[in-house]
Amino acid sequence: MEIVMKKWRIIGCSAVFLLLFMVLAGCVVKPVYYLNDDVTMRSIVSGACTGVPDGHAVYMKYPLTGLLAVLYSLSRRLGLFVPWFDLFLGGCIWLAGTGILAGCGELSREKSVPGRMALLLAGVLLFAGLLLPHYLYIHYTVVAAALAGSALFMWVCGGSRGWPAALLVLCYLVRSQVFFLALPFLLIAVLDDLLDSGSAVVPAAAREPLWARFAKRVLPPLLPVLTLGVVTALLGGAHCVAYSSPQWRSYQAYNDSRTRLYDYTDFLSTDRYQELYRQLGLDSGQYQVLAHYDLLLDGNVDGETMEQAAERIQAMRPDAADSGYLRQCIKQYYLHVRYDGRPYSLLWGCVWLLLFLLLAADKNWKKLPLLATLLLGRSLIWVYLIARGRFPERIWLSLYLLEICLLLGMLLREWARRRGRRDCGKRDPVAAGCLAVCLILLGLTALRQLPETSRRAEEQREKQVCWNRLTDSLEEGQLYLTDVFSAVPYAGELYGKDSGQILLLGGWLSGSPLVRQRLALYGAEDGVQALTHPQTRLLMAGDRDVSWLGEYLAQRLGAVELQPQESVDCGEGVEFVIYRLMEREIISGGETEPQ
Repeated sequence: MEIVMKKWRIIGCSAVFLLLFMVLAGCVVKPVYYLNDDVTMRSIVSGACTGVPDGHAVYMKYPLTGLLAVLYSLSRRLGLFVPWFDLFLGGCIWLAGTGILAGCGELSREKSVPGRMALLLAGVLLFAGLLLPHYLYIHYTVVAAALAGSALFMWVCGGSRGWPAALLVLCYLVRSQVFFLALPFLLIAVLDDLLDSGSAVVPAAAREPLWARFAKRVLPPLLPVLTLGVVTALLGGAHCVAYSSPQWRSYQAYNDSRTRLYDYTDFLSTDRYQELYRQLGLDSGQYQVLAHYDLLLDGNVDGETMEQAAERIQAMRPDAADSGYLRQCIKQYYLHVRYDGRPYSLLWGCVWLLLFLLLAADKNWKKLPLLATLLLGRSLIWVYLIARGRFPERIWLSLYLLEICLLLGMLLREWARRRGRRDCGKRDPVAAGCLAVCLILLGLTALRQLPETSRRAEEQREKQVCWNRLTDSLEEGQLYLTDVFSAVPYAGELYGKDSGQILLLGGWLSGSPLVRQRLALYGAEDGVQALTHPQTRLLMAGDRDVSWLGEYLAQRLGAVELQPQESVDCGEGVEFVIYRLMEREIISGGETEPQ
């Protein structure tokens, strides 16, 4: 009992230390979002999107977002503003860091003070170099990877499986795709556990039947995995029920088609389809709406339209299944690891090599094939994602977090076991050297990542100041429609309020029932109809060309034109223009003037 209490005291002190560490870092570098996807989800659950908190945040699982929406509703009734969404994401990073220190605590049961201090230092440096930067410059995908990485680290460090399983459940709720990416690495952790459980030498006289050995050695490591599968299946079922209405099922098909067109083709990155729009099954107006990513303007641009365009673009592209394309993807994978992923790639490669050396020095030959399998498996995952053409920074960052945490957990556990098997007075230069190199690498990673993250976060925060000036100048009671490219540079700040007056004309939320519910308040079914309402304006960045939109509106509505109503100077050379849709009256001479 005393040991248990001491263990929880250590974990509690670690949690308080990390919380203070995060608060201090957040005061020095104001946390900001990496992309505006997080802010869009926050606007849904907080009620800024429709006026009422709603749990349908699409990319997070409903049991989580439904709970956040309830919390926002309760605080609104009390007249309080509590940034539940931001607190949750920051709390996930804190939980992941506490889990890593708890895993280090599981390995430090020896009496050697230097050994305990070395493990604690490794945990702190791992948090500072790999997790803390993604609190200061946050994205929910990488937060999910931090949760899963911490769970993998704890899993291989031993101890209770409840905490790592809970972190994996949280990862599933935050970003299920990252959870599924983590499953192959979890399999490696389970196999590693099984190899350890089967390594004990059993005397011949005491050998048990096969079923008994299975129940004692194989079943215990598998039970947490089976439980995890049942829990995530139940949560996934609850999510499916929440999106089971015909409107949400229709939207999910719409969003899948949108994803296929914009994320898996080169439609937005080239203008070569401008002359080929008829071959894509589009008329000129639909092409302009799709090319400018203003999907909300035309209700007839539905999921079927985008699916048809995506299929025809894919048919125009060369076959991506031949060996030449595969060799190109493998080469891209090699170049990325060698040049683009630093310092993560350097840390990953060195930790893998240190683990290999430690296993070889310990003559633990049965684990070397597992290490080789991990290398092969991660290569297959990377090449597959590159071949799919969807491999942004947040994805490869997540993969690095998963694998580095797993490898570091395996390395520190092998170090602790090797140290425990040797006599106390006997030096072990191999283990000491491996740990020293590991600490140096983690320290260098933290020294590199924290200043770099601070710089990027500061740049984003300066942009956000311009956006805040804009939102503060908006006329109360008006709805402002803006295109994605005008708003996308401004991701948002943690612990801030979202403007409920701005509605994006494009993006993943454009075809959802939530947006249609918002437009219905203005008697509109799409963005063009909304612009005819006297309380609706068009908000565009000053450098955006709106001539195509004026022509498109004239085709849809007849004698109308967009007139600049106000120019907002946001500083730093940033300007936004507010347009109003005006009717035109034909006068003598064939000229027109606004009515």
